[in-house]
Amino acid sequence: MIDFNYKYVPPDYSLGYILKSKRFRVSFVKFKSLYEKAEKGTETVEIYLFEPKSEVAGTLIILHGLGTNNIPFLLWMGTHLANAGIRTVIPILPGNFTRVPNGSVSGKDYFSIDVERATRFWEHAVIDVLSVIEFLKNNNLWHENNCLFGFCLGGMLSVILNAISNDFKQTILMATGGDIATLIWYSPTLIFMRKEFQKGFGENFYINKQERFLSIFENDIKKLKYFDTVEEMQKSDIHPLLKIDPLAYAKFVNPEKIIFIEALFDKALPRRSRKLLWETLGKPEHHYIFSGHVTWLPFQYFLAKFILRKMNAKEFRRQLRLLEKVKYEDK
Repeated sequence: MIDFNYKYVPPDYSLGYILKSKRFRVSFVKFKSLYEKAEKGTETVEIYLFEPKSEVAGTLIILHGLGTNNIPFLLWMGTHLANAGIRTVIPILPGNFTRVPNGSVSGKDYFSIDVERATRFWEHAVIDVLSVIEFLKNNNLWHENNCLFGFCLGGMLSVILNAISNDFKQTILMATGGDIATLIWYSPTLIFMRKEFQKGFGENFYINKQERFLSIFENDIKKLKYFDTVEEMQKSDIHPLLKIDPLAYAKFVNPEKIIFIEALFDKALPRRSRKLLWETLGKPEHHYIFSGHVTWLPFQYFLAKFILRKMNAKEFRRQLRLLEKVKYEDK
């Protein structure tokens, strides 16, 4: 059974400055993960902390997407939000970027055909983020004006986090969805998983498995409305992959705290995946952007302004200079 319980013990940590500018500085924080079943290569929590030098208007946690390519864009956005007075925290999720398990590929393990292995990575990610929040609180880095921003995989995890934690004042979900069965069989991003099914079990099994899997998932999704608590859902007999699906947690999330941003030309997430998650969340505030799944990334200027507005950081917006070069100091 999936389990997000853990015991927080203030960890020994290292912190080093990696970048300084006139208005902010960037630190790299590391400490041992509190997840007891961490794979080799994922045992260390890594956090990029963007700290304004002047008054802090709020704390923003950014959860990146699957893989590696999106992370530099989000790190770039962190510098400019910090420049505008928002403390920005970007943890590297286990299994991605610099935290890939030995012999694996960035992002791959969240959608492994080994269900037990996939479950461990979802557990690990959730527990790491929860421990990062406790770390921020213990070090006076948490602000009552806070926001969780999740892109793609980070958005899926953000739904789960909101179902089991009341720490977040608001959450922005960007280009994300639910219904893992639909993603597995129809998302171009997960073609590697379909190839592994074919390679491991053969073409005939693959076709039969697809039909059976989609049918089981469809029936189990209908059962979700009958569960009264997260724990009851987790202990049920629904498909184990549904227990790591944001759809299973969406009904336990307060829709008034959610802002849903959908990319109209998102090919990575089938329309059903996006629509079903939004509906299951209770149809929260919904915005459309005219872009694909990742083509919005170079235009983060607009997203940064949106985040500042939602965090009521009006007095800091004038400091946001996303179209200018940030001047860095040598010391």
